[in-house]
Amino acid sequence: MIRSMCLKFVCLCLTISHVYGNLENDGIDLKTMYKEMLELRETVHKLDNVVQKQSARIYDLETTVTIQRNHIEDLMTDKKTDIEYRRKLERRLKVIENNFVWKYSKPKEYNVKSSNIYLHENVDQHKNTDYNSEIVDGIVKEMINPNFNANSRKERLLLPQDNTASDGLVAFYSYMSNPENNPSAHHTLIYDVSVTNVGNGYNHVTGIFTAPTSGVYVFIWVTRIAYGEHPTQLMINNTVYGVTFLRAKNGDDGSVSGTVVANVTKGDSVFVRVHSSYAGDGSIHSNEHGRPSFSGWLLH
Repeated sequence: MIRSMCLKFVCLCLTISHVYGNLENDGIDLKTMYKEMLELRETVHKLDNVVQKQSARIYDLETTVTIQRNHIEDLMTDKKTDIEYRRKLERRLKVIENNFVWKYSKPKEYNVKSSNIYLHENVDQHKNTDYNSEIVDGIVKEMINPNFNANSRKERLLLPQDNTASDGLVAFYSYMSNPENNPSAHHTLIYDVSVTNVGNGYNHVTGIFTAPTSGVYVFIWVTRIAYGEHPTQLMINNTVYGVTFLRAKNGDDGSVSGTVVANVTKGDSVFVRVHSSYAGDGSIHSNEHGRPSFSGWLLH
C-alpha cells in the first residue's frame, strides 16, 4: 500500500516537471502547487505511521492468541488430572468403607484397640498409608465411642503424627498437585502430596516441616512459574534463609530452584512462602509436565 502511494507521488512530480513551462504561461500559482505537494507528502507520511502501528497491533494480538491457546491447553490438562485424581479418591474411599465393614462389623471387636487399616490404593501413585490409617482409626473410634478421649479430627489433620526419626534418619519430599493462582505476599506454599516422609517431620496440610531432631539439614525447593513472576523465601521459624526469583511472561514457562544448608534445632519450623514485600503476579504452575516441590534431609 505504501509503495503504491509513493509511486503515485513520484509520477505526480514528473508530470508537474514536464508541464512546468506551460504552467507559468497559463498563470498557475506555483507556490500554491508546492504547498499542496507538501501537504500530500505529509499525508503519505501519516498513512505510513498508521500502517506501522496497525502492524504492531496485529503482532501483539497474534501473540496474545498464542498465549491464550497455551493457557487453555494447560487448563484442559489440569482438568483431566483433577478428574483422574477424583476417581482415585473415590476408589480409595470404597476401600476404606470395605475395610470398615470387615473390621468393625462384629460387636466383640468394638472394645478392641484399632490397628492400622492399610489402604491398597494411593493418590498420584504414591503411598501415604500410615498417616491416613491413623486418621481413619480415630474417626472410627469416635463413631463407636462418643466419649473417646482424643484430639479433634481437625487437630489430627494439622499435627504430624510422629516426630521421632527412624534410626536417626530424617528425609522428606513433597510436591504441589495443583497451581497456586495469584498468591499474596507472606503466603505459605503447601506441597500437598507427600511422597517421602521419613521421621514424619513434614505436614502436607500446613506445608511446614518440623525438625524431629537437631542437626545440619539440606533443603531444596523448586518453583514453576507460568505467565507471571514470583519471588519465594525459605524460612526457618521467622528468619529468611534463602530466596529465589523467576520471571516467565509472554507465553514463557520455567522453573527455578533454591538450596539451603542450615543448622536446625529440634522443633524448628521450616517452610516456603511467597516473598514478604513483593508477591509478584500470575500463577505458581503445576501439572503433569512439571511440579513445584519441597524436600530436605538430615545431613549430620
